[in-house]
Amino acid sequence: MVGRKVIMEIWCGSISERRAYSKEESLERLLSPEKASPEPQIDIRAAAIELGFAADDVDYNRRLRDVAISLVKRQLERMCTPQSDLLQMVESLDDLNVAINLIEERLYEWSLFYGMRCRGEELARALSGREGIGLVARSLLELTRAREDLEELLETRARELAPNLSAILGPVLAARLISRAGGLEKLAMLPASTIQVIGAERSLFRHLRGKAPSPKHGIIFRHPLIQSSPKRLRGRIARALAAKLAIAARIDLYSGTLDPGIAQALNERVSQIRNRATQSRREDK
Repeated sequence: MVGRKVIMEIWCGSISERRAYSKEESLERLLSPEKASPEPQIDIRAAAIELGFAADDVDYNRRLRDVAISLVKRQLERMCTPQSDLLQMVESLDDLNVAINLIEERLYEWSLFYGMRCRGEELARALSGREGIGLVARSLLELTRAREDLEELLETRARELAPNLSAILGPVLAARLISRAGGLEKLAMLPASTIQVIGAERSLFRHLRGKAPSPKHGIIFRHPLIQSSPKRLRGRIARALAAKLAIAARIDLYSGTLDPGIAQALNERVSQIRNRATQSRREDK
């Protein structure tokens, strides 16, 4: 037992009990040329071989490699969470969209030799039975079905992970917002002003350089409340939406329960903004 303790102390490194130095003593030790060089370290490899923990250098390297791989696997298992799956789904959905668009363009260009004038899935189904071009057509149909299945799964996971964000933005847009922020925890820590311009980083940097006006919204522009509003009101509605999203993200992170009052309060605030704008225009006339 004692021998094993000695081996572990040498293998892991023993912690010596040292007294705490005052500020003046620490500064003196730091500036002293005698203390500038680090203290000599134990040759762990030689100690492990000498004490029988490893037979030779090859055995030591093998054990060290096994420990390193085990630690990495353990860290990867801790990183594999429902949130990480959601982020990967968003990235995969974007990759599928790019791939489908590229194959659609290639299939349409190829189909012109056959006198076809349709596009998308209709074109792929019409050409799926042909030789050569049918391989591309069937691949397009399979990718389209995979995208539909992934979108359905993404919506389900987004509602489970972020019910309030999904209720306000919709599950797909909520998942994209979480992905752009780097995770739900990071999103919950952001102020509403930052959430408002997520996805408009280029415009924001041009504004900071004095070459463009301040962006009014980023990825949240896809929300129907902003798209359906006049341009003069989009900035105010985007600020109201971002404020509610900041609250919803924190509720999703710390509680995870759906609060219908947030969406209701947002709709009331948007109605208030629109009514004030309408009343102001009437008074101007």
